[in-house]
Amino acid sequence: MPRVPRAIGARRLGIAAAIALLAAGTVGIVGVDADTPSHPGTGVTTPSSSGAPCGTETASAVAAVDSVAARRIYSGELSGAETRADVGRISSSAPLLSALAVHDRPAVEAAVHALVYAPGWHIVRLRVTSAGHVVSDIGGPYIIAPVSGALRWHHRTVGRFVMSVQDDVGYVKLETRFIGAPVEIYRNGVPLMGTVRPAPLNVANGASISLAGRQFQPRILTMNAFPRGTLRVALLVPKPGAAATSQTCAAVRLAAWGSIAQHIAARFKPLSAHYDDLVSVLRATTGFRAFVTSDGRRVAGGSGPRKLPLSGAFRFDGQTLSVYSWSPSAGVRVYLLTSLG
Repeated sequence: MPRVPRAIGARRLGIAAAIALLAAGTVGIVGVDADTPSHPGTGVTTPSSSGAPCGTETASAVAAVDSVAARRIYSGELSGAETRADVGRISSSAPLLSALAVHDRPAVEAAVHALVYAPGWHIVRLRVTSAGHVVSDIGGPYIIAPVSGALRWHHRTVGRFVMSVQDDVGYVKLETRFIGAPVEIYRNGVPLMGTVRPAPLNVANGASISLAGRQFQPRILTMNAFPRGTLRVALLVPKPGAAATSQTCAAVRLAAWGSIAQHIAARFKPLSAHYDDLVSVLRATTGFRAFVTSDGRRVAGGSGPRKLPLSGAFRFDGQTLSVYSWSPSAGVRVYLLTSLG
């Protein structure tokens, strides 16, 4: 069996951030209460909760936020900047293309090996076919988010490839470190890997389950397996406490985004050395802009509103935005600007 290539997790979510996050420690969750979202900061500020309470829709509102973040992580594996770069490296590899053109299988194998194990690149598996037959397949066994394409040499198609920059365990690490909800990946209904021990066998979308005395609302996401087929990814979103049901659904969603933002911020140690990385990862994971100020001076996030309210809705650039902010340390405040939808 070939050696399994390295899987560097958060590559497309900020290069320096990825290294810092995954180097901060290993993810080895046993049970359902480990590595849950933390709130390390002080001075958390959210908008007022005037309006109809979210009530029975509270759990669904939180689960919807976590699902969006999980899908954004997966989308980064499919079409992020480094994925595109690796596709370009494969499709322009002269050693690979020329070997395919003359049906030199050992040379194809050597070229694929070189691509997978090239220092600083992040291909975790690469399969090359010619005339419908596999010529070389190097990489790890459990791979997610495959990307495929044609291989052309002198205007002639000489083969095809399927590649990926992420394995299943890497995705689990990303979800755990960025979102914090327990997660399980299933293949053909059988638990493949995840963070819950023992893994639940029957998980339905939106149907409450109880694990270790806690209530969860699963969200099932479908993702592509390598080289074909699908995987079911179950986010086991903890049900909020009774106090949250009295908030509006907008406030619940904002608090859920804020929980993710604080959970991500807690991965950076020290945070003061990674403000730019933090706003980059927050933008990639949430889709929203973030800013950091220190003693009232903006230190990360680039241009934006001249003044940021601590909380509440405000208009900027033709949009109505809502602010979640907190102070992770004295004089420092992080702002996440979310949409009201």
